[in-house]
Amino acid sequence: MLEIFNFFSTNISQILKKELIDKPLNELEEIRIRSNGYITVKLNNSQEVLKEKITYQEILETLQIMCNNSIYSYQNEIKNGYITVKGGHRVGIAGDCVIENGKVTNIRYISSINFRVAREIIGCSNIALQYILNTRENTIYNTLIISPPGIRKDYTSKGYCKKHKYRYRWNWV
Repeated sequence: MLEIFNFFSTNISQILKKELIDKPLNELEEIRIRSNGYITVKLNNSQEVLKEKITYQEILETLQIMCNNSIYSYQNEIKNGYITVKGGHRVGIAGDCVIENGKVTNIRYISSINFRVAREIIGCSNIALQYILNTRENTIYNTLIISPPGIRKDYTSKGYCKKHKYRYRWNWV
């Protein structure tokens, strides 16, 4: 889990290591960083605002690291508002959108980054499976998983798909 600190600028990484030393890192879900603001760390059931103020330059340095020193090569992902980094972690990006012909073509003056930690939660789909699988006919019921943000719909779906990938045909939308 400590490898995620390598995605951040030196200063931000040091702040995170210092502030999270006594926290259960396996519960880490998000790290939110705002330019001229503070770092917010979200653990399973709690949220903590760290004391150090972060500069715009540190946000850019962090984004540069996350993009392997080539922000241009990540331009297609950036214009969608997020990038995916090594390990499957997702990084949300907010800033001023450049819009051409009604479509976002770029995000500039990046003002905040939201680092969502990817992790496997074994067994998270087990309860839902009884409502999704038709075991008599060996098929899947048409299913739409709906919940508020932060309830881990993606973990549930991926857990199900991983467990039954050879048995059933499924579509991920």
